[in-house]
Amino acid sequence: MSLRNSIRTPLRRIARALLLAISIPCATACYDSRFGTPQPEESQEPATELIAHIRKIFTGTPTTIPDDITVKGLVTTSDRAGNFYRTLCIEQDGAALEILAGIDQLHNDFPIGCRVTVHLGGLTLAERLGVLQVGNRPDAGSGYEVDYLGSRAALDRVIARCSEKLEEPVPASLTIPELTAERCGTLVRITGLLHQPEISGNRQWSGYRCFVDQEGNRIYTYVRTYADFADEEIPEQTVSLTGILQYDASGDGRFLLKLRDEGDCVY
Repeated sequence: MSLRNSIRTPLRRIARALLLAISIPCATACYDSRFGTPQPEESQEPATELIAHIRKIFTGTPTTIPDDITVKGLVTTSDRAGNFYRTLCIEQDGAALEILAGIDQLHNDFPIGCRVTVHLGGLTLAERLGVLQVGNRPDAGSGYEVDYLGSRAALDRVIARCSEKLEEPVPASLTIPELTAERCGTLVRITGLLHQPEISGNRQWSGYRCFVDQEGNRIYTYVRTYADFADEEIPEQTVSLTGILQYDASGDGRFLLKLRDEGDCVY
């Protein structure tokens, strides 16, 4: 069956189901939810490409993605605490993609642990801090390599939630020497870390903060000034950190963990 027919067939079935539902009086109370029980066709829409393969062939130059390219992934981030702003990351088999949605309250429709299908055709693919990002082509002279989708309608054309079922993402448990640029964008956990203030007495999360392991290897965390936990105190004891891995290639280069909320620090 062609890709066009494979899309039309589920749409015809959904239309027939809606007509039938309208013709039958509602016997139960209604509720306000964007997601009901999905139709089988919704959850079985195939991906045409793997995120890992897209990362492998990406040349480093912003690229317009060909039509009919779709991927699937598990949502690993949330904008609820404010450290992720109008974006969400999805992960599949150790490779990740960040979608620049450009709207607020994404966690309501795409909570951590839901599976989504993303239609990439016509969008722009670029890389920032080692993370593959997808969004609109930016305006000339904007200084950005990829821009936000910017509206609910645009987002709905790109991403669809596959089902109501949530699966808790399992972060890759790694040491600092095991980190690689290919893992950027994925959820990573590192244990046995101690905060090393670069300015005496500065123990709040806001900004970049340095942590070291027992061998003296360093990794940094990043928390936006406007995040809900930005002003919280960093524990003085040894901690385990979980976050989205990034890589800052400027200067000597360093790996970063972008925390999702205060729960990503455990001691």
